[in-house]
Amino acid sequence: MAVYSASAPEALQSFHDSTVFLRRQAIACLIGLFAMFSISRYDYRKLKKWSWPFAIVSLLLLGLTMVPGLSVTTMGSSRWLALGPIQFQPSESCKVAAIILLAAGLSRHFWWHKQILIRIAVSLVMTVIIVKEPDLGSALMIIGSIFALLFVSGINTMLVGGLAAGGGIYIWHHIQKTPYQMARIQSWLNPYLSPQKDGWNIIQAQLAIGSGGLLGVGFGRSLQKLYYLPVQHADFIFAVIAEEFGMLGCLVLLTLFALFGYHGFKTAMEARTLFGRLLAIGITSSICLQAVVNVMVTTGLLPVTGITLPFISYGGTSLVITLTMVGILLSVSRDTGKLVEDDEFGEHPAEPEQERQ
Repeated sequence: MAVYSASAPEALQSFHDSTVFLRRQAIACLIGLFAMFSISRYDYRKLKKWSWPFAIVSLLLLGLTMVPGLSVTTMGSSRWLALGPIQFQPSESCKVAAIILLAAGLSRHFWWHKQILIRIAVSLVMTVIIVKEPDLGSALMIIGSIFALLFVSGINTMLVGGLAAGGGIYIWHHIQKTPYQMARIQSWLNPYLSPQKDGWNIIQAQLAIGSGGLLGVGFGRSLQKLYYLPVQHADFIFAVIAEEFGMLGCLVLLTLFALFGYHGFKTAMEARTLFGRLLAIGITSSICLQAVVNVMVTTGLLPVTGITLPFISYGGTSLVITLTMVGILLSVSRDTGKLVEDDEFGEHPAEPEQERQ
């Protein structure tokens, strides 16, 4: 509903068919639901054996976005690969690949073990390539997942602070060398310094949110989506929802995300193996963090990052990968209860960490 309402004007103008984006998203949704159902019936513990192959394939596909002629460049960013009429975004698969890779390692070793450091290094290589595309938002999502997994694995908080400071310095250095990202920072601090250019997105999003009031103007009646609010069906779809369904609609949506987070972390706490616990924490943290960042960007609390709203925004790759992650989470939830030892997959129970090396 939200994708159709937000995308109909642009689809009608560009393709003379108001349902183009809706139909594309519906196809992606069906693929994602099939993947979610299939993986939910799959033993998640077997994913440990596929952690390295999946990470390597994701990394290679990501590297292809840096090869001229193979990648698809849109708005100055080479984030997509094209297979005939199908385009997909390798950085999305890297989100789940990094979680599986790190969770598989941390379920066997403590965070300072050489194997973990290698896995962290591979994940950071992914983030560096993604930053170079450039796609700072997706890179931050992967970094957030890494920190979440390391934090619950007992990493020293001082070390976390040091790593965060180092990462922040690198990202800030990259932003300073990228004019459009620097402009986003400046427009975020004061969008009215450039209301017709860099500050346009933030101003239009705030106008949409303010116009919605308590109950909204009604489904399909948003005015800001009529060529005022950019990428209204993707990055700024929350603003369209706020205008059409009001504060009440926004609260309902945020409550649903909060419930998802609650049940995701509850699944983690009830997981029978440490690998399952780490998978659930990584997946739940990634999806919830992305939702929080998108809402904060839309409301002007963070600079524009290009991050979509999980489950809601238009974007086939994002939807398929998100539903796939939910499938893994459902697989973990099917295996909750009494803690067990499972040597077949090199597993340990979720509690006794002293067995890790």
